Amino acid sequence: MRKAERGAHFTARNQYVRMCIAKALIHLLKNNALEEITITALAKAANVSRMTFYKYYTTKHDVLEDYMYELMNAYMEAASRRTDIGHFQEPKHISHCFHFFKEHGKEIMILVKADMYSVLIDTINDYMDQYVLPESKYSRYELYYYAGALCNIYIKWLEGGMTETPEEIATIVYKHTIHSHAK
Repeated sequence: MRKAERGAHFTARNQYVRMCIAKALIHLLKNNALEEITITALAKAANVSRMTFYKYYTTKHDVLEDYMYELMNAYMEAASRRTDIGHFQEPKHISHCFHFFKEHGKEIMILVKADMYSVLIDTINDYMDQYVLPESKYSRYELYYYAGALCNIYIKWLEGGMTETPEEIATIVYKHTIHSHAK
């Protein structure tokens, strides 16, 4: 179970409240710039008090980082339950990734349109550092290259209306990955 900054464990209730705040912020970002959204308005939209907001967060940016952390955590849990998808650079794994994140495409596009791309890529880079790098034959920079490419492809895929299937995207990524490592 994830721990808070001060070492306390987050409970299911804590996670529920934090995700209510995050979803309210993402909803507000549909029509407002991040700097225009007040903590009071956010707390009201999330149906929590300002004190509750500050129990978990210091800034609105922290909320978005936490949301992406939880999303990546859910992805890791879903991927760990699958024994049929192979290594993170294999087509089935890449396809699983695109299927999973397709479900969160609207929220992620709101973050992109709100100029919060850095939250996305920072979360993915942290995932690579913490979970892939220790067991990888690739350097940190090779993993950042791969993470950045996947993130960019995912965003452009969403923007383009997801006309290709996740399997078609996985084939393209895999071919490029194999080609770049064959040299």
